[in-house]
Amino acid sequence: RDQQPKYVNSPETVLYTKGRTLYGLNLTKTEIKRLGYAVIVEGYFDFAQALQAGVKTVVATCGTAITANQARLLRRFASKIILSFDSDTAGQNASARCGELLISEGFQINIAMLLPGEDPDTYVRKHGANTYVDKLRTSKQYLEYILDRAAIARDLSQDTQRRAFLTDMLEVAARIPDAAARDQFADRLAHKARIMEDVVRKEIRRAASARLTTLRTVTLGHEDTIITPAERGLIWATMRDTANAQTVLANMEPSDLKGLATTPILQVAHTLAEWPPDIVPNAMLERLTETEGMLASQISAEPIAPANVNDCGVEIRRMRLERDRTALQDEINQYQKLGTPTALKEIDSLWKQKKNLLKQIEALGEEPRSASSPPSL
Repeated sequence: RDQQPKYVNSPETVLYTKGRTLYGLNLTKTEIKRLGYAVIVEGYFDFAQALQAGVKTVVATCGTAITANQARLLRRFASKIILSFDSDTAGQNASARCGELLISEGFQINIAMLLPGEDPDTYVRKHGANTYVDKLRTSKQYLEYILDRAAIARDLSQDTQRRAFLTDMLEVAARIPDAAARDQFADRLAHKARIMEDVVRKEIRRAASARLTTLRTVTLGHEDTIITPAERGLIWATMRDTANAQTVLANMEPSDLKGLATTPILQVAHTLAEWPPDIVPNAMLERLTETEGMLASQISAEPIAPANVNDCGVEIRRMRLERDRTALQDEINQYQKLGTPTALKEIDSLWKQKKNLLKQIEALGEEPRSASSPPSL
């Protein structure tokens, strides 16, 4: 049967306008002002369950997207907001839109992530008040949420996809009023898109000053993309010192070549590691896209090797191990926020994996980071 709505809003009147009202604010504004933050939910039932769960700073938007009037009203009481909307697509989209408006009003925004198909009302009733409060406590920073959400939908190894990703993020960045926060967002954006930080910062500053929402014609391929000397050296050797490059490539794992600016080129080179050296350069160019082929040809035209080919293999593997180490540390940080017995066990397991990675990095000749003991909770 068709799902019925939990409630139907009454018609607006001269005395009641949804876009100017925050449901329950009269009950919670004192605590909001005392603690400096508010939790925003979508509906009356969500408000009631959150309040009964002990969340004394909750307000509801009455089923509508938050408005500038509501944001300015909240600004009198708080500087931080946790958005706790439904976990369905509509709720996620609402979180993105509301977060964008609230960021522009100068708020610090977090997003509480609930289980699929849940809203605060059902979540509290199914999982309990304490579990819901934990979700609020471990909520994700809005800008990180937006970056992750946009990046999942894109293949960032492709120039066209990276351009689309940057375009998606430009309007968000342009609305961030604080210059330092905007630069920090630019750096995180550059890291995900593998673009030079200075390039992204310059474009975002330009967009912020002009309130632009589309990218200029910016080359994201050759000079603006972070192509390490190790990548350039291995590509150069594949085209110009093929036999030695094949020896290096044959000893590399496919995972070593992921997450690089030149991943598509090096993956093709890896598949040709056992071919006769004299036919590899042409075979490689035939298998690359026009843009990739132009880049490989440009690198191979350099008069001397950008780096020793053996050192290139070692450095690319070290880069992969460092990426894996960073990913493990991110997981450790997430479990550390939870502070539960299960989380402690997960941290112990992840820390052992991290120590193993640090040993591998040390074996490659780089001084490892400290790994004396897992962090205390």
